[in-house]
Amino acid sequence: MAKGTIPCAIAALVVAAAATPAEDCAKQPGDDVVVKAHRFSDGRSYAYLVTNNGTTPIYAIYIGYGAFIEIDYSTQPTSMGAPNGWRGTDAWVPDPRWPRSHSPRLIQYLWEAEDPDAWIQPGRSLSGYSIQLPTPHESVLAYRDFWESRGLPAELPTDPRLEERLDPQPDLASVPFQVGRYGGCGAEGTVELDGPPDPGDS
Repeated sequence: MAKGTIPCAIAALVVAAAATPAEDCAKQPGDDVVVKAHRFSDGRSYAYLVTNNGTTPIYAIYIGYGAFIEIDYSTQPTSMGAPNGWRGTDAWVPDPRWPRSHSPRLIQYLWEAEDPDAWIQPGRSLSGYSIQLPTPHESVLAYRDFWESRGLPAELPTDPRLEERLDPQPDLASVPFQVGRYGGCGAEGTVELDGPPDPGDS
């Protein structure tokens, strides 16, 4: 998926949600989605379990939806894992707080089901979604690669160093999420941390 674009499935979801009367999207008891995160001991790697307590299947998941995470060398993932039949990528989107700005300013982490058979059916859970954010050194390399790929000198700041200028990475175990559900309204919530990180995790 090209950076700065919203996948067709999500774009369709947004249009459908906008056209659906609010009363039709009222949350019903037990009709929710739970996303639990395991945060590894490195503090920058996460694995997610998604449980569909709704009545329609889930075909798309956004982690960080509405969290206002700025696009930065420290927030662009080094890798994203996905279950069979799904694809994970980072999505760059405009900041709704800046209505006159059309260029992407925020980053979210998206998974889409490429195979309808892989949708998360009502009453089912699915794991295998994962994100790894870069180390400070990897962020520096990404900065340098970006400028050098454009034929420009990649002079790193030294006082303070680039690593020290980067904003703290977001805690992706407690951010908002949104899911797309086929034939129904999208659901939103907040990721729940599933226990403390294990000392032996890496």
